[in-house]
Amino acid sequence: MSERTLTCIKDFRHAVVQTLIDSDIEGIGSNVSASRLMKIWPEEESYVIVNIPNVSFDDKATNPRFYYAKADLNIDVYSRSFMDGEDNLDGVDSDSDLNDFLDNAANAIIAVIDPCKSWKGPYEGLVSKCVLRSYANNLSDPERTETDRGSARISFEVSFTIHVDKTAPTRDWLRAKNSVSADGGEALNFETKLRPES
Repeated sequence: MSERTLTCIKDFRHAVVQTLIDSDIEGIGSNVSASRLMKIWPEEESYVIVNIPNVSFDDKATNPRFYYAKADLNIDVYSRSFMDGEDNLDGVDSDSDLNDFLDNAANAIIAVIDPCKSWKGPYEGLVSKCVLRSYANNLSDPERTETDRGSARISFEVSFTIHVDKTAPTRDWLRAKNSVSADGGEALNFETKLRPES
């Protein structure tokens, strides 16, 4: 089996996106992605963004070195209520209905992501653990927008182990040649790679 490297973070993010699309959550369907270029509202109804904003590493002094890693997995749900005259989803036409929609969507997402029952780790072993850590929702100030808008963030903590891929080319890096000696003894010569040449 090949060593798992940092590419597992990308693979895991895309696996979560596909899991949510396949789950076809009511009111969201396939409107799930890891990033967006399109403008939001009023053209669409509700959507989900999957993001891994940070990862922390600890090598625990292992030899050969590998890293125990922990990452935050954030899943954001965005939605809005509908303005007069619009075709709307059942039940999403007021502030309270919007709040209920966010809660229901979050509940569905948690039910899909959290179980992760697999002896080798969820998502075909890409991660060893995925645990729910927090849920928060936020509604817009109705005085400042034409329609009520809201978002919910569901956060998970993900654990995994990796090796750092050291196969990246380094021949174009600048190098500093160093020489160190103590009390006139034999010199120790070594080379330090500084940064890629521009």
